[in-house]
Amino acid sequence: MSTHSLPLFAALEPVGPDVRLMLSEPMAGTSLKARLPSEPRHERTVVLLLEALALWYGQPLHAVIDADALDARRHPERWARLLGDPPEPHVRVEWLGVPGVQHDRFLGSMGHFSAARRLVSFAATGQR
Repeated sequence: MSTHSLPLFAALEPVGPDVRLMLSEPMAGTSLKARLPSEPRHERTVVLLLEALALWYGQPLHAVIDADALDARRHPERWARLLGDPPEPHVRVEWLGVPGVQHDRFLGSMGHFSAARRLVSFAATGQR
């Protein structure tokens, strides 16, 4: 499978006065890290940035915003407005909170499968 058929992954994390942005390429890892002001000057800026990254690489982009970040919880309406209507078809945006670890009574007895988890993470996002 070509890495161009896999999406890029972008994480947006509103932290205090900044928004941390990390872009990952499948099978390659992190290719961009940025700290941006938490309040863009124009409402379409976030959508345009994500579209530009997808077009730059010529690959679809899957962006997630940290729904558990303090600024996202305090101002969800602002973030919903900044993320706008669904952008171009090659950009997908979703809100995501990382759930706590849950133990499966049946599958848990089969071991941790940490190598398999690393393999899936690397194949999807390039993160080691």
